[in-house]
Amino acid sequence: MPLKRVKDTALEFRANETIREIELVEDVCHPNQIDSEIDEIMDDFLDDVMVIYFCRRGIGLKVPKPIKWRYNILSSFNDEHFYQMLRVSRNQFAKLVYLIKGDKVFARYSASHRQMPIELQLAIVLFRLGSSGGNASVRKIGEIFGVGNGGTVVKITERMFTAILRLMPQYIYWPDVVERQQLVERTFQELPHCVGYIGTSEIKLFEKPIENHKVYLSRQRIYSVKLQIICDHKLRIRDTVAGSPGSYPDYKIFINCPIGISTETYLSGEQWVAGDSAYPPSSFLVTPFPNDSQKMSPNKLRFNHRHSQYRARVQNCFELLKEKFSSLKEIRLRLKDKKSAKFLCEWILVCCVLHNILLEDYDPQNLDKELNTNCTKRTETESCKFYSLASESKREFLCKQMFA
Repeated sequence: MPLKRVKDTALEFRANETIREIELVEDVCHPNQIDSEIDEIMDDFLDDVMVIYFCRRGIGLKVPKPIKWRYNILSSFNDEHFYQMLRVSRNQFAKLVYLIKGDKVFARYSASHRQMPIELQLAIVLFRLGSSGGNASVRKIGEIFGVGNGGTVVKITERMFTAILRLMPQYIYWPDVVERQQLVERTFQELPHCVGYIGTSEIKLFEKPIENHKVYLSRQRIYSVKLQIICDHKLRIRDTVAGSPGSYPDYKIFINCPIGISTETYLSGEQWVAGDSAYPPSSFLVTPFPNDSQKMSPNKLRFNHRHSQYRARVQNCFELLKEKFSSLKEIRLRLKDKKSAKFLCEWILVCCVLHNILLEDYDPQNLDKELNTNCTKRTETESCKFYSLASESKREFLCKQMFA
């Protein structure tokens, strides 16, 4: 009987291990999770088959093993280099590890289906979120961290996104009645009864989408998606809508979001949010007086100046978000189907969740260093021309209350 080749033995062993892993998943996992877990196991199996099949004896180029990178490289960084690499401090990194380490997505099924250390997975994802340009490519990240530059980086990213997004209800939520009243009291001398500031920012796409690419072409003639957020006076994100195509007007995004549909659920009494002229003014979303008003009184000019001064907080929030996570300046993802569009939205939302988590530990004295004071100004052609008696009355009431 001829002896088996080493490759045949390795393939047989890996196939038997895969069968045992699938059987274990079918026994311990919830029925709704079985298919996705089996898909991940099969992806790992196919990756290993390719490695075994194309293996050749000899000396090849080697990259540091993950465990070596974790203990010998990451730990040797000084605090400044660590922050530049991962965009978080060591204490913030430890906090993130603590928050996600108990998530079931990091469970191990068998000895042959082990995951990399959570610290390494988090470092890879933070580096990916904080990188733009050539450093953001999957191949480059794989080479830097010594992991497979194909499916491995993608799987780690998806796994980490799942764990972080499970934290979203704890860190991105609309304030309740009591907290909204507290927000009003803290900013009453600035803009009376205002609970937050709404704005929209474009997130450029690295490639032209495969399907319906025209709908993603924005007014600036770039392919993009939009992110709408409402933040409070501390730049904490309170509400977010991610992934709308770049050609969608800001006001359409707002009127179709939960707060635009069921305002009474989110705001009470005289409470309102501040927005710019791209939004439809109303009794609960107050915009500046239009510059083409026939009579622009001194008090209206003062109102517009005050309104713009504090509404700029939402632009500061966007700037802080994109400075921390530079991938949002140009996301290197290809939009080709619903799955990739969903992943793009998750990418943006993960950055928003991390923004709020890290904001809790942020040093206010260093805030200005992270912000670019040159806020993007809207052109007049982007203004929303919908006005109502309710919106005019609200503005007039606030103007008199502030400057009477």
